[in-house]
Amino acid sequence: MKEFLKSIAFRVLVLVAALLVGMMVYAASVGGVSTLPETVVGLVVTPLQSAAAAIGDGFDRFIGLFTDGGALRRENAQLQEEINTLREQQVELDELRRQNELYRDYLELKEQHPDYRFADARVIALDPAGNYGNFTINRGTLAGVKEGNPVITPDGLVGVVYEAAATSAKVRTILDPQAPVSVYVSRTRDNGITGNTAALAAEGLLRVERLDRTAGAAVGDFVVTYGSSNYPAGLLVGKLESVYAESDGLSLSATVRPFADIARVSDVFVIVGFGEE
Repeated sequence: MKEFLKSIAFRVLVLVAALLVGMMVYAASVGGVSTLPETVVGLVVTPLQSAAAAIGDGFDRFIGLFTDGGALRRENAQLQEEINTLREQQVELDELRRQNELYRDYLELKEQHPDYRFADARVIALDPAGNYGNFTINRGTLAGVKEGNPVITPDGLVGVVYEAAATSAKVRTILDPQAPVSVYVSRTRDNGITGNTAALAAEGLLRVERLDRTAGAAVGDFVVTYGSSNYPAGLLVGKLESVYAESDGLSLSATVRPFADIARVSDVFVIVGFGEE
């Protein structure tokens, strides 16, 4: 309505109305409307008719805003509901795809290690205060998970359970110096133990210490678990990226690139039993 009052059409209408009033006053003074020339009457009446028609069209459009607006709102609500449904379906598809990949990995691991017993798990929280990628999984003692169980992906060793509750467990990754693992170089059978620093962990690397200087470990060699009561032998750990002499001159240390992408791990397997257990 405010826009109409400011419009040119409204101003013309006011002007014509004023002119009409003036003509009526003039006609009354000289003997009635019939005394006005026909051309003058037409000049006044025609714009009034056009203005009335314009006002009528504007009113119809004004009313249409309310009637059409309701239909538009209903249509928008329906479209939004369809979009929400599609999003939910996409999430379901993503979850099914993840489960299919997980089951495929599980079957492959079972074929490679028929004596292993697994509990599949998902990472549900990261350690916000740590520098080593430690995390929490959604499986615990009810699924057979206990402290000391190794945690793996199909690519290799990820870490070890250090605390288990009924439905969750906390995992230290192999990047954490508090989770040392006895390992050996597969080509030379040279034994060592993992350790680390925050600087190496930030690069996704770990360190292997106490390698025999005469064994000949070299860049590119594979590192696997030595085997213990907690770790089955032969779990893939990583590949040597550098080898250097220790300050004592008697042993070597090496940096290792883990095979498992620890920074991006989301689904894991916990080895809850192996061998004759």
